[in-house]
Amino acid sequence: MKILIVEDDHVLCDVFATSLRDAGHEVHKAFDINSAIDRLRGRGYGLVILDYYLPDGISLPVAEYTCVACPDARIILLTGSGVFPNGEASILAPCVDWMLRKPVPLEDLHALVDYAALDAESRPS
Repeated sequence: MKILIVEDDHVLCDVFATSLRDAGHEVHKAFDINSAIDRLRGRGYGLVILDYYLPDGISLPVAEYTCVACPDARIILLTGSGVFPNGEASILAPCVDWMLRKPVPLEDLHALVDYAALDAESRPS
């Protein structure tokens, strides 16, 4: 699966990227809103892993742009804050499919990425 990780913590981004590459995925990285939107243009991602807080603002515009640029992509929103205590992210950003709280165990990330890949395969073309 082609994955874009948008995470401003470079170390965490590298850990996620390396782990997902080792699992056989094609992984690209972005560290802020502008670079994420640049990467999304015409690239055909199947999954975007998106940190909620980025250095240049809240990342919901990236989720919205993903829906336009990669309409078949699924979005995992990551947050280390107390926002969305009951998973209300889908109210503000209907394009967000799932939310994970940091710290994210790699096993949980892999399980959700595997689920997203299976979901993508089962969708009608």
